[in-house]
Amino acid sequence: MNLLEESFHDKPLVVVGKYQFLVNPLTEQVPATSPELLREAATRVLGAANLDGVSKIVGEEDRGAILVAAVSLQANLPLALARWNPSGVPGQIAVNFAMEYAQGTLYLNGVERGDQVLIVDDLISTGGTLVALIRAVRQAGAHIRDVVCVAEKIEYGGGARVQAETGLAVKTLVKISVAGERSRVVG
Repeated sequence: MNLLEESFHDKPLVVVGKYQFLVNPLTEQVPATSPELLREAATRVLGAANLDGVSKIVGEEDRGAILVAAVSLQANLPLALARWNPSGVPGQIAVNFAMEYAQGTLYLNGVERGDQVLIVDDLISTGGTLVALIRAVRQAGAHIRDVVCVAEKIEYGGGARVQAETGLAVKTLVKISVAGERSRVVG
């Protein structure tokens, strides 16, 4: 198992509501995220992504911002983040979201009509945040070239939901089972 898979394998799970929350170094910084892990995650995202014509990297700030920034630096492309708090900037796009632990509104700035976007996410569970982010990017008039997620909790069906609701397939690098008391990398 390489560093990225190891960062998600045999990790503690904490029940939050009816879902298993995965404690790990990449998304939760427990233990702290090493530069090597962040570099490997960004490199693998870029290796899986269709970068043909991509002009901007887009992601969501809560937990994913460090990964989106690392991908942006390695790809030498600008980034835009959807935030959980409004800035009031003219042209800001607001879309509602609901995920396993929270619901609210995502606010997107920095994505413009005609942008060719790579969406990067750290961890997909139910897919609610990613569906909202895709809607926001489309509302901005941008074209989504690819969607890459580092890891997916297989029990919650997030990848299938994203495809069913948006028509986009999510490329996932690491599949994780969260059935039980500790995580398990599968496949």
